[in-house]
Order: sequence, then structure tokens, then C-alpha cells
Amino acid sequence: MTSARRVLSRPGLAVPDPFRPLWSLLTNVKFALLLVGSAAAAGLLAVVIPQMPGPMRANPAGRSAWLELQRQTFGPLTTPMERWGFFEVYHTWWFNGLWVLIIFAVTVCTVSRFPPIWRSIHRPPLRVPEAYFERARFRATVEAAVPPERVAAALRRRRFAVREAPRTGAAIELFADRFAWAQYGTFLSHLALLLLLVGGLLTKFAGFERVLALAETGAAAPIFDEPGPGQIFIELRDAIRRTDSQGNVTDFRSFITVRRGDETVACTVTVNGPCQAFGYRFHQAAFIDDLARLRITGPDGRPLYDDVFDFNGDVLFVPRLQVWYQGHLVLDRAIPQMATDPGPTDDRADDFALASFAVPGGEGDAAGLTVAWRRTGGDLFVVAGDAADEAHPLPPGRPVAFASGLEVLLAGQVAIPYRQVADLPGTVDALATVQMPRDAAGRPYLYLVGVDEHPLALLPGESKTTAAGYTYTFVGPVEGAGIDVRRDPGDTFIWVAVGLALVGLGLTFYVPRRRLWVRITDGRVVFAGLADRMSRFDRELAQLTEELRQAATPPVRHHQGRA
Repeated sequence: MTSARRVLSRPGLAVPDPFRPLWSLLTNVKFALLLVGSAAAAGLLAVVIPQMPGPMRANPAGRSAWLELQRQTFGPLTTPMERWGFFEVYHTWWFNGLWVLIIFAVTVCTVSRFPPIWRSIHRPPLRVPEAYFERARFRATVEAAVPPERVAAALRRRRFAVREAPRTGAAIELFADRFAWAQYGTFLSHLALLLLLVGGLLTKFAGFERVLALAETGAAAPIFDEPGPGQIFIELRDAIRRTDSQGNVTDFRSFITVRRGDETVACTVTVNGPCQAFGYRFHQAAFIDDLARLRITGPDGRPLYDDVFDFNGDVLFVPRLQVWYQGHLVLDRAIPQMATDPGPTDDRADDFALASFAVPGGEGDAAGLTVAWRRTGGDLFVVAGDAADEAHPLPPGRPVAFASGLEVLLAGQVAIPYRQVADLPGTVDALATVQMPRDAAGRPYLYLVGVDEHPLALLPGESKTTAAGYTYTFVGPVEGAGIDVRRDPGDTFIWVAVGLALVGLGLTFYVPRRRLWVRITDGRVVFAGLADRMSRFDRELAQLTEELRQAATPPVRHHQGRA
């Protein structure tokens, strides 16, 4: 008796894949919705809650002042909100981490979708179960004897690619496919989203943007805060503003010189026509016309100030007056402010601006005018008085006659460049006020208050010396430009992403894929189709079956349906 020994092999231990749970999480639709919802909530926070301006984030004093201003609104919540980065959402670790996580999730989804899409296009199922012919959304039946060659020819005339499935019985099965490559549109859309996110990430962490305010006569300005061998200097040669006959601006452009080391690039920049140099783009961002070249020398002749005086965009609204004396127009210009009447309270709302000036050709009580004004609700309330202390309000557009023979008209209000300076050389008051109005001929002039006993009015090229011996020279107005300097390594990704998204969406919505399975038996042809609901595939299928029914010998019956 022989005995047989049965040997059982020990089953191998399954080694868990540590990346499988992570892969499953990143491809989970609910997790994707959670990420999108979190990103939307973060963006909503950045819209609803004030965000700290960029220059203040790196300035401790400015940061503290800005937070104190927000404390008036958010009270005790200000400190925890600042700690969690609610005032600078786009610069927090959690927002950047969320951005990176979304990129990983989109990458995994894009990679995971490609193999099934590729198999669906290049290795589609050539046959389907028989039950599918009964429940397909698009289905039809031709009760007639139609040769397989005729069915295939009719499909090819409609630009279908036709393949025959291996035979397993008496029936002949065909698979027809049109616009199979259009299914790549879904993959292209996912890839576009991925490139868009990557481009945004590159722009954020590797991009550079800075706006420099340059003057024509100023020195070359460095682009970077830190000096070094890679420092780039930009100099404004000429800033041009062209206007039409109505005074409308038609063109802004600037001629600049960009220098790095011994290399120099000269070019012209406009708003939509940037200059490229050393890997950076230079755009025209603004035209600046509130600059003045001012020179100040001390009593000993030593130069104390010789630079471009920037009004920083600050303006003062002053009245423009027209004054007649004895029927002759003797004055027509904006009246700069000389002093301020603080009013009865500490509230600036009751302050009045003051100015006194001589009337050209005026005599006696008509020798001068004193004007006071206050701006309320966008309008100027103006009161004028002559040397006889006769005062009248000046209604806009209506001349007011004085007993002295003066007639004064408030012709409107003018915004003039204005700035108060605490450290201007030669200042006799706590603050010096510098204004740049225009005279009757349209020439700009500097009007300095607080540097002498009386205000100084300087035309271009004019110099005046104060009682203390300081000489002020208005060299002339200076034009300038705001130049936007940027490097954006992510813009290529973003443009490619936009192109891919347009192609992908176009394929998805306008070239939907159509698949058709056909079973041919003696006396019967059955169709089952798969296509987008908006493709009108039922109409195409009806036309196809009608053509085959009429070509069949003899025609019998035709059934066509749609679930």
C-alpha cells in the first residue's frame, strides 16, 4: 500500500502598499470637493477681510499701525486673526499648503484618468452583452437582410471607423467609432487645470514685480533692494504723453535705459508694449506730471537740496477766479492757499483755506482781495472780500460786484499738486507747504509757504532769496513715469493652460464621441449606441437605419428607439 503525501504550500504574505490609501484619497471625488470648498472659503476670507498691503508686511512699524487701525473694527479678535493670517491669507503657510495639496490631487487625478482614456480609445470593447442591445440609450433595429459589407460601407460614409469583432457564433458583430480622439478633451481639461495651478505657484514663489516711479532728470534707480553683482538699474530718458485736440490722452510711452554691469539695453515701453531685458519685462504703468526740480542753497552758498520734488499724487482743490476792474479782465487763474483758519473747533471740517493777493491795476479799496474757501461734498464754498472789508459769497458761475469797482467770478475749482514738508531747508514754520498751480498763460509755477515772511512764487528758471539768506530755484517741471518691472516664470504655463482648456472644452462640447455596436444576423440588424445626450445621435441613427431599410431586399420592418 502506497501512501500519497499532500503538500500544501504556505500562502505568501500580502505586502501592503503604503501609497494606496494616499492614492485613493487623492482620487476621491468627495475629497476633491472638500479641497475646492476650502480654497473657495479661503478666497472668500481674503475678499471679506481687509488684506495687509504688501509694503507694510515687511515694515514692523507699518504693520503695527495697520493692525491698530483694524482693531477699531475687529476689536479683541484682531490678535487671533493676525496670528492665523486672516489679514494676509495668500501669504500664509496653510493657504500655500492647500494650494500644493490641490496640485498633487489634480496631478494624481490626471495621471489616473489617462490609462482608461487611452484604453477606451485604442482598445475599445468590440462587442457588448446581448442585453445591452435592449437597454442602450440609443438603439435601433432593421428587420431585413442587409449584408455586413453594406452596413460597414454606410457607417464609413458617415466617417465611422469600423472594426469586426472575432466571431463566436452565427452573428456578425461590428464596432463603429467616430471622433474617438475627442475623448482626450477630458484629459486636456485636467491637464490645463494642473498647468494653471503650477503656473500660479511659480508666479507666487519665483515671480517678481515692482513698480518704480522715475523722473526724467533723476538718477538710475535700482530694481532690487539688496545690492549685488546681479543688480539692474533703470533710467528714464524721456516720458511722453500725447493728447488730441480735446485734451484727451491718446498715448503714453517712455524711453528707458536698462543696465546690468557693463550691458545696457535702450528701449521704448508702453502699457501694452513692454520691453524685455535680462529676463525681466518693463511696462508703462503710469504717467507722472506732478514733479518739480527744486534747488535750495544756504546763506553760505552751499547747496542744501537739488533734487526732483515729488508731490506723491497729493492735490489741493482751490478756486479759479476771474477778476474785472473797471470793466477789464485783470486776473484769471487758480488761487493757491496761503494759510488756514482753524475755525472755532478742533474739527477740520470747519477749517477755511485763506489767500490774499494784489489785484493788478487795482487802486484804493480795489487794490487787493482776500479769499476764504472750504470744500464740502465735492463743491467749494468761497467768500471774497476787498480792501474795504466788503465780503460776499461767490456762487459758481455768477459774477459778484463790489462797491470798489471789482467784479469777481468763481469760474470753478482746480486740483493742484500740493505737499506739506517738515524738513525742507530754510523752513521758518513747523511745516512748509509747496504747491504747483498754473498761471493765466498755463505755465506751472512753484508756490512755497512757510519758508519766508511772505510766500514765494517761482516761475520755471526763477530764483528768489529769503530774508534768512536761503535761495530757492525752480529749475522747472519734470515729467515722470511709473515703470512696472516683472518676471513671471508661470505665465507660459498659464497661457498653455488656457489653450489646452479651450481645446479640451471644444472637443468635449462640440465634437462628442459616438460609439456604435452592430449585430447582424439573417434577416435582422441591431444597433446599440453610446454618445452624449446633446449629440443628436438618435437622429443620425434613424437616418442610418432608414438608408439600410430602403436598400434591403426585400424591405421588411424597421424599429428605432431611444431610452
